Amino acid sequence: MKTLLAWLRDFFDLFYPRFCAVCGCRLGVSEQKLCASCLLKLPYLSIKDFSDNPVSRMFWGKVPVERAFSYFQYQHDSEAHLVLMKLKYQHRPDLGLWMGSLMARELQKDGFFDGVECIVPVPLHWRRQWKRGYNQSEQLARGVARVAGLPLLKGYVRRVRNNETQTHKSHAERIRNVENLFRMRRAIPYTHILLVDDVLTTGATLTSLAKTILEAQPDVRISVLTLAKA
Repeated sequence: MKTLLAWLRDFFDLFYPRFCAVCGCRLGVSEQKLCASCLLKLPYLSIKDFSDNPVSRMFWGKVPVERAFSYFQYQHDSEAHLVLMKLKYQHRPDLGLWMGSLMARELQKDGFFDGVECIVPVPLHWRRQWKRGYNQSEQLARGVARVAGLPLLKGYVRRVRNNETQTHKSHAERIRNVENLFRMRRAIPYTHILLVDDVLTTGATLTSLAKTILEAQPDVRISVLTLAKA
């Protein structure tokens, strides 16, 4: 027998249909943001060793990272590409919140958050955030924090330069582009920090952020989580 909530959901779906953020088809009653078909087509990364994997190795020799994981592999002209474009450029902060919750539920099963004490999203420069209306990394972090039951910290680290986009830059150009990019505003009152970003390409931005934190607080531990790995 259907509950009142189920009846209400059916009613709203009838008169206010929802559509998949990727393919545009009408969502079923039990589907959220993405249809089951598009969700299954995402190129998920299966990683069990969070300290030694293709994601964590990107930080080796640059900055010490306890654990690292990316939810799926970025592929151009794919469902993964469309999810990121909607999230970053088509005003879908709700998609970030939902995807953050989705990957957190998956990671929780494997103990990814064990010992993690807080979450810090990669900050956007205020001009870029004002133009976009939100920080996509913060939306992902909110979804993660909600599922993992961890505090989300904002305003502890500031992005001091509105640097050019990393897209189409070489590895060396990406590194130069993020030098002195962040500044600590106040000490983070935790010892194991999870940094959350949308896309991991060369790791230059996350490395810069981690270095900024570690220079101010050398005893903290850093872990990394991104929605996609390029």
